[in-house]
Amino acid sequence: MADEKKDLNEQAENQTGQEPQADNLPENKVDVQDAGTLKKKVTVTVPRERIDAKFNEMFGELGKSAQVPGFRVGHAPRRLIEKRFGREVSQDVRNSLIGESLGAALETASLKTIGEPDLDLDAIELPEKGEMSFSFEVEIQPEFDLPDLKGIEVKRPKLEVTDQRVDEYLDEIRQSRARFEDTDGAAAEGDVVTAGATIRGEGIEPVERHGLTLRVAPGQVEGLPLVDLGKALAGKKAGEKVELTVKAPEAHPQESWRGKELTVAVEISQVRRRELPEMNEEFATAQGFESLKELREFIASRLKQRLEMESQRSMRDQVCQHLLEAVKFDLPENVAKRHAARVLQRQYVDMLQMGIPRERIDERLTELQTAAEEQAQRELKLQFILGKVAEQEKVEVPDAEINARVAQMASSYGRRPERLRQELESDGSIEQVAVSIREEKALEKILSDAKMSEVEPEQAESEKAAKKPAAKAEKKTAKKSTRKASKDQSEAPADE
Repeated sequence: MADEKKDLNEQAENQTGQEPQADNLPENKVDVQDAGTLKKKVTVTVPRERIDAKFNEMFGELGKSAQVPGFRVGHAPRRLIEKRFGREVSQDVRNSLIGESLGAALETASLKTIGEPDLDLDAIELPEKGEMSFSFEVEIQPEFDLPDLKGIEVKRPKLEVTDQRVDEYLDEIRQSRARFEDTDGAAAEGDVVTAGATIRGEGIEPVERHGLTLRVAPGQVEGLPLVDLGKALAGKKAGEKVELTVKAPEAHPQESWRGKELTVAVEISQVRRRELPEMNEEFATAQGFESLKELREFIASRLKQRLEMESQRSMRDQVCQHLLEAVKFDLPENVAKRHAARVLQRQYVDMLQMGIPRERIDERLTELQTAAEEQAQRELKLQFILGKVAEQEKVEVPDAEINARVAQMASSYGRRPERLRQELESDGSIEQVAVSIREEKALEKILSDAKMSEVEPEQAESEKAAKKPAAKAEKKTAKKSTRKASKDQSEAPADE
């Protein structure tokens, strides 16, 4: 009885207000060091007083509800509670202190972070005595100054639908309606061959592929870029072979191939001649029009809409290129890699949805990977720059504008707007919709203050290419790759 009374007295002492008040506890120590490009290593040291205070807090709460044999709920002595629940409470104390310290440390260090901290939770131990230290790495936003945004010179391409443009559009339709017929003759440019391929090289196992469908044009086999494939196949008949030597890209998915000189032997088993339909009244009727004249008028109206969109896109691109040239900064390495992976995945899915066979996409995987990295670099830099422009110009995106954009997206996919919005909110994509609108409004603000001059479309393109060919190539690489694969699919035989 005396022992139990003593325990109760101890419990009463443990539950008195003798714990240090949170306001009186010493602050955590925070040390920040560079850990790479736009990466910081943050070390947090938690004083023992804060650890003990957290233990007292948790054991105090547990003491009110813990069930210990021989004692009523809320009346078990502290030392028995510690013995029975010590390990679990230690884990909770550690996790709680880390959770509280992370945000406070970033705020103390005034770091504008990107993504989640890289923290190995299992490696952090809570010591029985003394202070607790742990480190984590974070990537931070780049710091840069914006140029003068007023009076940027922008060239507006003139809008003119010419007969030549209509003819070019009609030719695109003809190309997409091409038929492929078996022939005993030699392959010519634009034709399609069915072939097998054998890939050999020093130190690698020979790889054989059968039933490949290849256009008589530059292409790829197993991710190997064959620039001269069209030239090699032209003039060849079924049963003939061609060999091409190529150096495997350093980023090739097959590690054993990277950087090696490989031989690709192609044996043709079938040639299919491309036959384009004639552009006449019969062709127009087959497309659902009463006459060729009506078809041309319809195409002219479509071209006018396209030119208006291209004109607006051209002016935005000019602003974007100006900003990219005027603002220089490095990107966080891991953020760039993650974004490149997302861009590649997005392109892959888009091409699958366009009906392009997976095998044909995989053949261009290396090209797509390179294009995705370039596109990701550009997109991320513009994202940071336009974000700062929007902040400087106090650009706001009301919820009504987000709803309107979601409704537009839903209409394109034949979906209900409210259902699509729920899905976007559930996976966090709704924020990206808002960011996209914000960036567009930031660009429109810059264009409203720009110095406009109207030029011929050809002049605008030639000046743009002469001034920044590398940037132009970077911007169009990914789109070109997608269009190229799409064109291959549209020109391929229907029974492929």
